Amino acid sequence: MAVVFALCTPEIKPGAVDHNTRKIIDCLTKAKKADIAVFPRLCITGATCGSMYSFPLLTEAAKIRLQEIAAATDKTVIIGLPSVKDGVVYDAIAVITNGETKIYYPPKGITDAGANSLCYGTDIIPKLSVDGSEIKISPDIDEDSDADIVVVPTAYPCYIGSTSEKIDALCRLKAGVIVSAGKGESVSGRIMSGDKIVCLNGKRENYGGYDEEMILTKIGKVKDRSVKEIVRRNVSFTPVNEECDLAYELMGRGIMGRMNEIGTDKVIFGLSGGLDSANVLVAAVLAFEKYKLDKKNIICVTMRGGASSRRTQNNASALIEAYKVTCINVPIDSAITLHLRSIGHEEKDVVFENAQARERTQILLDLSNKYNALMLGTGDLSEICLGWSTFGGDQLSQYDPNCSLTKTAIRALLRRYCSGKHNKAAGRIIEDILDTPVSPELISGQETESILGPYEVHDYFIEELIAKKLPPKIVLESARSKFDLSTSEIKQYLTTFLSRLFRYQFKRNFGPDGVKMFPYDLTDLVIRSDFSPELWLGDLD
Repeated sequence: MAVVFALCTPEIKPGAVDHNTRKIIDCLTKAKKADIAVFPRLCITGATCGSMYSFPLLTEAAKIRLQEIAAATDKTVIIGLPSVKDGVVYDAIAVITNGETKIYYPPKGITDAGANSLCYGTDIIPKLSVDGSEIKISPDIDEDSDADIVVVPTAYPCYIGSTSEKIDALCRLKAGVIVSAGKGESVSGRIMSGDKIVCLNGKRENYGGYDEEMILTKIGKVKDRSVKEIVRRNVSFTPVNEECDLAYELMGRGIMGRMNEIGTDKVIFGLSGGLDSANVLVAAVLAFEKYKLDKKNIICVTMRGGASSRRTQNNASALIEAYKVTCINVPIDSAITLHLRSIGHEEKDVVFENAQARERTQILLDLSNKYNALMLGTGDLSEICLGWSTFGGDQLSQYDPNCSLTKTAIRALLRRYCSGKHNKAAGRIIEDILDTPVSPELISGQETESILGPYEVHDYFIEELIAKKLPPKIVLESARSKFDLSTSEIKQYLTTFLSRLFRYQFKRNFGPDGVKMFPYDLTDLVIRSDFSPELWLGDLD
């Protein structure tokens, strides 16, 4: 006796209910041999519609399309949609069986759709009995369930380590199934996982990823529940080993998702010969290779200024040649001189520095319009935390794949890339970039870590203060044992970090969308621009 499941994650579009319905019915047509078809939560509308769920036009359309889906199949279907009950919009699950459709309002569970306008109920969905197997539909991985099979329709992002955690948890059940929203969902922050996971008798039985629309899986005889331990990833912003490969995969999904949304096959960004822009180039190249796009549509713009070093410029040019991508060279010295003269400014101070960053951003935005290309940002999480960017300059872009990665994480990704079986010529250039001191090169001899302090230390503060939410005095004590620095040095760097974290919040308020790779970063950290750091700085003393 066995139950055949069709686990479906059709490529949907948030809010495009007619399109989504066609995709869902197409999956049902292909799943003729299945007993049960399982779709993600909020699949009819998409799981990333945000506040639009509160609009009756969307919820009414979802209700009508649910009826069309029910009329198009004779199999059991589990599918999610927003549904109104007593004037409140819920994240609901519909069960279609024997020609009858019932809507349930379960708890939130492990879904993370980021919907501010949705509520969650308390319904327990009745168990299904199919071919002698008892099936429980649950919003979470219910380890206490006695059902033969636990089915979890959901919508959660792919974070570093998240899929392995779900597999470990499912392996504690007799049999467990997860179907998560994926391709087509918004990439404004979270990248929905698209996981289709089947675990049976303590081991992973089947898996379908982000790019697979549907997998068929047969679950037969189940044993008693497993006692497998759940291995949880330590809180860290630095990917290791295969996690680096996943990081590039997520960056690629985000880039491709945004390109598809705006209808372009090109990306454009500034290539400085430094770490951050090199990392974005690697991510773009890997994505274009995977999806078989012409790498000539990766447009790298070099914008040499008076303080640009020969080393970084040579490395940028060498990378462009190694990858065979398109290069546009736009020197900025004459434009900066003319601009500063027009506003009557002659000193080489912060005005001079910021003018260069803003000129480069203007060039990129204008070229983005000219070539109908997605302008990618290169700012990383370390710089975003510290406010180390020019407001209206390199702080702006149309999409930032680096925004969830610290400087330390980017170093780890690039080292992993260089050690792999990728472009060897590019790898040798990147190794030199890894050895190059970090600098915005806006004035001669400028080195960022001489001004702010070591990025490795600041990245440790990000993990401890933001991810773990520890008070500064505890972070100060733990940093003393981790780094070969004096207490006064660590306190100085921590004071710098805290002061800049709060002072430059206004820049983050106007930051671009990007790829969230960890469940803890600045994506969901809402700080008012005028929030006082008094308590945090006082805790240090």
